[in-house]
Amino acid sequence: MAQFEEPRHRDKLLARGVEPQPGSHVISPRRGYMHHGIYVGDGRVVHYAGIAHGQFRGRIQEVSLAQFASGRSVWIRSSDLPGFVPQEVMRRARSRVGENRYRILRNNCEHFCEWCLRGESRSYQVERFLSSSSALRMMIGVISLAANRNRSENPRAQSRFTGWQAI
Repeated sequence: MAQFEEPRHRDKLLARGVEPQPGSHVISPRRGYMHHGIYVGDGRVVHYAGIAHGQFRGRIQEVSLAQFASGRSVWIRSSDLPGFVPQEVMRRARSRVGENRYRILRNNCEHFCEWCLRGESRSYQVERFLSSSSALRMMIGVISLAANRNRSENPRAQSRFTGWQAI
């Protein structure tokens, strides 16, 4: 698998009581991943709710910075990649509020923010994960579980299945 070129990110912890610049890319650590949003001013963040609320579905919402953080720290992310001016970033973010097409691997909170910031829907977290050997093992395990479940729930499928049984 080809390696991807990841930008150099510079993350700076947001001090308590300090407001980010409008149009900023904000991130907040969660268990196993970073949650991303766009700060749009007046204490508000636009983000893809999705997995941030323990679900695999969720709309793009405008929420308070405190709701976005969910009691965790907030960091400001900047990178060495060119992007849109802050007003355009905020316009783009707000243009998608209400969208409900969250997909953890193809359209998550980082994909959304990268689209707002640079016009390219991309998740460096997903790319890093999918390029790892642990991801490959996990995907094979999930596919195997799904195949076994399908065969046990559908006895006719067992008689039609011809691959791997001879091995």
